[in-house]
Parts: sequence; C-alpha cells; structure tokens
Amino acid sequence: MKKRCFNAEFSIFSLLEKLISLAAEVTFVKCDVLVVGASPAGLMTAISAARGGAGVILLDRDLAGADHAANTLFEGMAAASGIKVEDCYLKKELEGMRILSPSGYGVAIPAKGYFIDRKKFDEHYLRLAQNCGVTLLAGVARKSRLNGKRRTVCLNEDEIDAKVVVDASGVSFGLARGAGLVPMRHAEDIAWAMEADVEHPQLGEEIFFQYWIGSMAPGWKATFSPAGGDHATLGVFVRGHGQNVQPFFQGFLKRFKAYKSAQYRDIETLKILSVRRGGDPICVLPGEIAANSLMVTGGAAGQSGLAYSMRAGTICGCVASEAVATGDVSRQGLSQYEKLWKREFYWQYRMGRASLKTLAMMKDEEIDRLVHGLSGKRLISGGSFPTKAGYAAAIVLLLRPKTVLDLAVNLMRG
Repeated sequence: MKKRCFNAEFSIFSLLEKLISLAAEVTFVKCDVLVVGASPAGLMTAISAARGGAGVILLDRDLAGADHAANTLFEGMAAASGIKVEDCYLKKELEGMRILSPSGYGVAIPAKGYFIDRKKFDEHYLRLAQNCGVTLLAGVARKSRLNGKRRTVCLNEDEIDAKVVVDASGVSFGLARGAGLVPMRHAEDIAWAMEADVEHPQLGEEIFFQYWIGSMAPGWKATFSPAGGDHATLGVFVRGHGQNVQPFFQGFLKRFKAYKSAQYRDIETLKILSVRRGGDPICVLPGEIAANSLMVTGGAAGQSGLAYSMRAGTICGCVASEAVATGDVSRQGLSQYEKLWKREFYWQYRMGRASLKTLAMMKDEEIDRLVHGLSGKRLISGGSFPTKAGYAAAIVLLLRPKTVLDLAVNLMRG
C-alpha cells in the first residue's frame, strides 16, 4: 500500500547550505546521539532516536549529492521492516523476479517489488529526519575517543561530543575500526559491485527483476532492474575476486545483449548513462556491533539489504534513545540492540550466507539443471521463516539432494 510523501515547507538544499555555512563556525558541539553516515540505516537510526526524545545530529560527508546504488525494494521485506513505499520516490512497480541460469533457464517468483528513485528516496528521509528534530551536518568523521561515559568524534578542526555515537558509514566502518571493533564477520566475503544506469527504447517496461547466477558473477548475482520507460540498471555483484569487477560487468553486458537481441531491436546500441561502484555485505554476518557509547548499524555491521538495514537502524535508534534516557550507555546497556536484532534477523542472515556459500560451490552446468528443474514450481510458501525455508529445501531436495547437504554443512560452519 503506497502512502503520500510528507510535504515539508522548505528546500532541503537551502537547509543544507545553511548548515554547511554554520559548520565553519563549529568548534565543539554536544548532543545525545551522533549518527555518522546518512545511509538508509543511518537515516532510520537518527529518526527513531529523535522520536524517542534524544537530541540527534546526523553527520555525512555529502548530504545533498551522494549517488547511492540500492534502488529496489520488495513488498514482503518492506512490510516486515515497517516501511511504507511513498509515491514521491517510486518509479515503477514490478510483479516479481526471475532467476536465470548461465544458459538462460529461468524460474519466476511472484513477489511484488518496487524500483525507486534513490536520490528522491534519500531527500524524503532527510526531510523526515529534519522534521523529527534531527540536525543535519556536513562533514567527515576522522576518529573517536571515549571520554568517561561520552564519546568525542573529531572532524577536521571541530569536535562533536555525544552520549552515543552510531557508525552507519557503510562497508568502510571507519569509526568502528578505529575504536577496535570488528563489526563484520567474514568481511572477506563482501560482494563488490558495479552498476550502470542504461537506456534503450522500452527496456524499462518489463515487469520482472532479473537475477542471473553463475560464473558471470561468481558468488552472488548479475542484475537487470527495469525502471520504467527506456531506463533500467544493469549490475554485477561478485565475491572473492577483489574490488575491481569491471571485467565481470563487461562480460555480463555482452551476455545480456545477446539474451535480449530477439526482444529488442538494435540492443547493441544500448547506452550506459552512469556507473556506480561499491560493496554489498550480503554474505557477511554482524560481529561486534556495540561498545561503550558506540553502536554500528547497516552496511557497516554487515546488515545488508535496503529494507532490513532500515529496520536495523530503527532498532538501533530506539535502543540509543532509551540508553540516553536511562543514563546507561555502557556496552552492556547498548547490547540490547544486538539482542533485538538477532531475535528478528539472525537466522535469515545465517541462512542467506549458507545459501550463497552453497551457490559458489556449484558449477554452471549444475545451476542450469537446478533452475531448469525448478521452472514452473511454486517456490514461496506462507508462514514463518522456518516454514518457508523448509518448504524451499524440500523442493530442492527432490531435484538435487546434494544441494541440501551442502547447505546444511555451510549453515553449521556459520
């Protein structure tokens, strides 16, 4: 169910301009909660902490001009995370996804999804944060130090002193690392991505996301996301081959054009409009995400996925405001965040990691046979997460018993 956007009587850019000009005069600022990084998790941390009564500053190096990659939401995940899709950033509704094997066998999964305008999405949540009382500040957090029950974050010349600091800066997690935390387990399994905005007549009018699996994008996927009209995105998310994944992108682009050649005239003339690069912690697990006066959330904590990272931020912000109210910002007091997150998501992330490790063990020919066998079968059931996982495992067991065994082994390895 879509909802109308919040209408604010101000320009987000004029607000940022004012705050940036004020930043030059700042030497030492105090607040209850400092959130570093205007990621989806960071935005929700700031909003939920402010709604809980805390005085919040949201710090980011580029509040107005950042070009973030994540641009898809699925209704089931959004609903489970308490997210209502707004008209102002919605570009296209889709009917589900198609999983494609290396040879082009496909299985359709009906799961309503949305392609969003990420810039408008970010602007919407920045407006919402400001209207909840969050102070937006442009700057770069260099390091932090613990001062008794508070933590001081150093910028270039200025300092911000907070009761609770939240690192929501993405896979770099600089503040957390500097404080001696290891917020990701298996950080070597980050999927490095290259995604392009592309244009071709009517390409964006398809009604399914398409996810390709196999050696064209080892360890995770290659993607086609229709954005409406002539626009779409193409991307690769690759594990185990370093951060330079351009060769995989070029290979997938060639494969994609060949696959679509019968459907689109002159597909070879497809235009690449812009390119983004980054990391997706899809196959890592959260590690140390709470310390004295410090928490880590979103991509910095290995909590991947747009909707789920926003829910993690909401949990983080609620715990932060409660800790400020009670005066207990110790690691023990903030560990409630980790407990609440695990209660909601731990086994989903654990199963996701095991699934991707199992996928990485399969040859292209094995993936072809499995996807071909799954074609036409219902892969999603109702009920709880264990029920859904058991249903999917039973179907796969009938087609390729070894897959279920490998999955069990990888699940036990953690």
